[in-house]
Amino acid sequence: MTRLRLISSIAFSESLIKKALKIAFVVGIILNLINQGDKIVSLLFNEINYFKSLLTFCVPFCVSMYTAISIKLKFQVGEKAAEHVLLRCTNCNGCLEVKKDQIVPFCYKCAEKTNWKLTSFKDKKCQHKK
Repeated sequence: MTRLRLISSIAFSESLIKKALKIAFVVGIILNLINQGDKIVSLLFNEINYFKSLLTFCVPFCVSMYTAISIKLKFQVGEKAAEHVLLRCTNCNGCLEVKKDQIVPFCYKCAEKTNWKLTSFKDKKCQHKK
């Protein structure tokens, strides 16, 4: 699976979008009250910049999506894999194929020093998968 497909798969998951929308709703309201609260409280609706109000909801949505995607791309030992991927240990270059929802194990050579990195199934260093 290519990195772009993996990111798309994670980003378009229903649960992640729901969480990001909830965060955007709560944080967006708070930020709008901070930025334009005086106009809202005074009921000066014609002076509110609605474009900025909309953008104020987009920022926390994008930040929460970016954070969630970057965390799911880390493939930490002991966590479930977000997708079926091939991982390469940055310490020994050992490779491991991990299926979706499988717990990511330690590298058999590096044990506690394992540091997995997402790689391609076409990676020439991973011809001998272990």
